[in-house]
Amino acid sequence: MKSGIFTRLMSAITPHSDNYFILFNKLADCAVRASKVLAMMTAVSDEDKFEEYFAEIRKIESEADEYTKEILLSLHKTFITPFDRREIRELAMALDDIIDYMEDIPQSAKIYGRSSFTPEMVALAQILLRASEKVRDTVNMLADMKNAERILRNCEEISGIEGEGDHVMRAGMQRLFTEESDARTLIRSSKLYDLFEEAIDSCEDIADVIHGVVLERI
Repeated sequence: MKSGIFTRLMSAITPHSDNYFILFNKLADCAVRASKVLAMMTAVSDEDKFEEYFAEIRKIESEADEYTKEILLSLHKTFITPFDRREIRELAMALDDIIDYMEDIPQSAKIYGRSSFTPEMVALAQILLRASEKVRDTVNMLADMKNAERILRNCEEISGIEGEGDHVMRAGMQRLFTEESDARTLIRSSKLYDLFEEAIDSCEDIADVIHGVVLERI
């Protein structure tokens, strides 16, 4: 009995850094997988393909939710964490947010009765893919502070990609309000642009969290 209690106690106080980083890596990989599917979805105007891609994104989002729950549950089970608990929570939630927004985009498009996207939305999906890939590269290096310089450089690059997204979104919104006269279409398209922006902004949120984590550990 005493041995069992001791084992559980040691399990709680022993660092489980590897497990956190493994889960972060899995979440980041989900973001890349979902962004690839979203990029393919926006590039075609095929309702059947839209439904196929949407189902795949929903599947990835459900998988990501499980990883996020596991991270948050681990915070309640362990005393020692690889870095600040608040930052672990923020990083997990920001990674999950990206994928949630990726699911929200086709979900909203379906509600609005559209399966095609503007050229600017296609460009935003590609920017989101680039940002997600850079996020994954950055998260994958987080376990080893020997990578600190490269991590910080990646964070700056993610911020730059986010700036590109802002530029494309403004161009898309300008064209929308110049060429579109139907109020409902304006509102619906604006909502989709907002979701793309939120997804890309979440990548920058991740970069901000990681930037702070690295500066505290070097």
